[in-house]
Amino acid sequence: MTRSVRLRTIALLGMATCIVFGLAAAAGGDAAASPGPRAPIRLLSSGHEVSFPDKVELTLVLEANEVITDVKLFYRLARQEVNIFGYPDFTPGKRVTATFEVKTGGAQYIPSGVDIEYYYRIRDASGNIAETERFRLEYLDPRYDWQRYQAGGLIVLWHDRPRSQVARVADHVALRLEEIKRLMGLSEAMPMKAVIVNSQREARRNFPRVSGAASRDHLYAGFAFGDLDVFVLAGLDPDGMTHEMVHLLMDEAVDSPLARIPSWLNEGLAMHFESSSHGNEGAVARAAYRGALLPLRSMGSQPGRPSDVRLFYAQAWSVVDFMVRAYGRERMAALLEALDDGGGIEGAVSTAYGMSLDELERRWLSYIAGDPVEPPPSPPSTIGPPAVIAGAVLVAAAAVIVRWLRHVTGARASAE
Repeated sequence: MTRSVRLRTIALLGMATCIVFGLAAAAGGDAAASPGPRAPIRLLSSGHEVSFPDKVELTLVLEANEVITDVKLFYRLARQEVNIFGYPDFTPGKRVTATFEVKTGGAQYIPSGVDIEYYYRIRDASGNIAETERFRLEYLDPRYDWQRYQAGGLIVLWHDRPRSQVARVADHVALRLEEIKRLMGLSEAMPMKAVIVNSQREARRNFPRVSGAASRDHLYAGFAFGDLDVFVLAGLDPDGMTHEMVHLLMDEAVDSPLARIPSWLNEGLAMHFESSSHGNEGAVARAAYRGALLPLRSMGSQPGRPSDVRLFYAQAWSVVDFMVRAYGRERMAALLEALDDGGGIEGAVSTAYGMSLDELERRWLSYIAGDPVEPPPSPPSTIGPPAVIAGAVLVAAAAVIVRWLRHVTGARASAE
């Protein structure tokens, strides 16, 4: 999550409601292409209907020479490799209408802008199996006339705003993309989508479910979904777009299934690239004066109370800002690489910064108190075994030379 809001626009647009195709069919389940009206199983039409924000109903009309006994749906979201499957409702016969509901709200929430690919596999009473082609659609609220603008690797979807305004903001944000990628060690990145909604009312219909207090206080302005390459944002805010974009890139940079990115690092780095600190420095100073700062070890996930969430974001920004300012972006890139290796935040901090997490926190507290920044220790990872061996050889050689010089000097002195 972040200062921006992850929205939820659910609408599958872009497929013709009536498509007539032959299906590949084969007796006994073997694959064979036999398109056309004489194929054992024939697709008459395929379509969908969106009931925003709760569900999308897919409809398939088929006919066959024999009774159709089985229809199975396979679909996947964005670039996910795993297919989700389900069994549409239908009454067996030689001509059937099959329907299936893709749930999109609540616990089964799907965000706006997601590309959905799906296909069907059909079997008849004689064992013929047919598989449709892959259908694709873009999931957006059909009540609006959505427009599209692309700036580099950023695709912006919006409605009811001047195109020139959207283009100006998108071009500005896209310029920061290379800078962020460099810090994260990314040479390439997947295209990402930004879905822009125009009001808090629209945001409430589109965002994933959050607490009532968070909704009342408008606590979140956007939500990013790293595994779907999309973020949803309330308002055309350059900082909000940058913030959510960082989250998506972070998901690419640290994509190991073993990796665990603490929330303070994820949110702090996203805020680091914003153009303004939004009063975070003052919020941290006031909390430090009251002795109310959150322990860094407790910031692996976000707190529940809105007042704590605001301090959490300010403190996350402050810690990451200190890490980058005091020790440079190279060490931050090394930290992300170490996290991607699956070692956990404690080990990653030790690898990249040469100190423990507690020591990092102590140095940050000293920094915000106005003390001089302590010089960084040498990270253990920067001194590998070859360097250690070479160093030992040099030390041994130096000792031999010193002993020889002392011997020569002593011999000369005694000769005199």
